[in-house]
Amino acid sequence: MSKSIVYFQEATNGKDAVQIKSKFKNLIKKSGLCDEFKKGEIIPVKVHMGEKGNTGYVAPEVVKAMVDKLKSKAAKPFVTDTNVLYSGLRANTVDHLMLASEHGFDINSLGCPVVIADGLLGENAENVFIYKKHFEHVNIARPFLRVENFISIAHVTSHMLTSFAASVKNVGMGCASRAGKLKQHSNIKPKVKPLKCVLCGQCAKYCPADAIIEKNSKAFIQPDICIGCAECIAACKFSAIIDDYGENVKVLVEKMVEYAHGVLLHVKHRAFFNFAINITKNCDCMAKSEPSIVNDIGIFASVDPVACDKAVVDMVLSRLEDDVFQKEWPQASNAMDQLNYAAEIGLGNLDYELVVV
Repeated sequence: MSKSIVYFQEATNGKDAVQIKSKFKNLIKKSGLCDEFKKGEIIPVKVHMGEKGNTGYVAPEVVKAMVDKLKSKAAKPFVTDTNVLYSGLRANTVDHLMLASEHGFDINSLGCPVVIADGLLGENAENVFIYKKHFEHVNIARPFLRVENFISIAHVTSHMLTSFAASVKNVGMGCASRAGKLKQHSNIKPKVKPLKCVLCGQCAKYCPADAIIEKNSKAFIQPDICIGCAECIAACKFSAIIDDYGENVKVLVEKMVEYAHGVLLHVKHRAFFNFAINITKNCDCMAKSEPSIVNDIGIFASVDPVACDKAVVDMVLSRLEDDVFQKEWPQASNAMDQLNYAAEIGLGNLDYELVVV
């Protein structure tokens, strides 16, 4: 297999949305990745619009650069995401759209509709047969299966389970229905360390399954009720939740990769953009803003999601002595677990040529 092309635009001040938008527009133009999209085509632009209190997501004024480009070609873009598994303002479409509007993602700001792809409560989905190691079929939000185009705009972060999150996660987890997200997490079962638990109640507060109760004056996660979403890990401020999942977390990332394969199976024209700016310990689902764990790098782009992610990992790690993703979450899956498996099942290529624009 020949090398995939990954385009790179340096951007070292991620807090300057005006500058980032200008650099994004330049990357879109110089890469030519949007040239294949045609007049009248409906094009989903998959983003993360941020949880309440979070500011790490790619800003709507930056996303608008993509919308404007597609509209200049007389295409019909819509900005989209799906509802989440955990409790919060992104668990149903009504609250999700209200929050998105608060963050500036609406038709007036973007110039195109915002669509929560899996419906009011996650019911607008259907199965796609993939016949892979973990799944015979995957449950995907239906709108992604009704078009032959796909654009992903991902904010690169670390992650409590996958250690690294970018294009593959934005597609695999981000386009799954709530039922699909549950199936991906089903093998993860965290536990409480009694000696560290202070019974603060934060883990129970954020548990979407009401799986956490008090037992012997400590929090206790009921394994038969737990859905494995790991929200309790992020919520706990005392490191009292065991996150040593061993092979289970590798299974999760492989399931996520299989979901990404199911989403992209029928797509003819695609483009993936990774914003390696304001890279935080947690993903944008966290209901707070966080400091960066590595200096801003820039924006990566490719038609190959695996090569696009691999280029980010390589450049981040080349600038640091340690694997910063694994350092933040020692018991999470290694970043290469998802990329190696993605290459194995044909989702993309680990070999790439970096083109600086």
